[in-house]
Amino acid sequence: MKNKLTLYIAMSVDGYIADQNGGIDFLYDTPAPEPDLDYEAFYASVQAIIFGGATYRQVKYELSPNQWPYLGMPCYVCTHRQNPDDPNVRFTQLPPKQLLDAVWREHPGNIWLMGGGAVIRSFLQENLIDEYYIYVQPIMLGNGIPLFPADFPKTSVRLISCKSIGEIVELRYQRDDGNRNEVELRLSQEFMK
Repeated sequence: MKNKLTLYIAMSVDGYIADQNGGIDFLYDTPAPEPDLDYEAFYASVQAIIFGGATYRQVKYELSPNQWPYLGMPCYVCTHRQNPDDPNVRFTQLPPKQLLDAVWREHPGNIWLMGGGAVIRSFLQENLIDEYYIYVQPIMLGNGIPLFPADFPKTSVRLISCKSIGEIVELRYQRDDGNRNEVELRLSQEFMK
């Protein structure tokens, strides 16, 4: 199994992953019926999750205060804050590359980079994200926390697929390492028609 880091996240049409107060209510305002975003299949494919302190606190205290939603899944929280012991996560201050190497030693395979923006930027600064699953929600917030905060180097990606799922658009990219495989060449040719 190849080790890879996958960013799987939703954003507004104007590029925000949360409103200016950190709220994500807009993610749940999708018109019925609720679209199938293959979350269960994606979740089953990952061996660990990495997220930042703000995302951790949001999950733990707002989104799922009564039960940790990732029981049994190795979870790593990138934070400089002192945190109380939580048996469900490991708090870390390791730089991104060192963290990935440490996680892959224990849990080889696919790691889900959940967010937030500052953590995503730190992994982009070292060009460590292999795949991007970005779900564009049918709303514009006008302000908020951007998916890709400024201050990371130019990063080339290749479009793997683009599809609409109800009112949501799923964009899948992979890091452009300069090598094109047969599937990518076929997709490129389809887009050129």
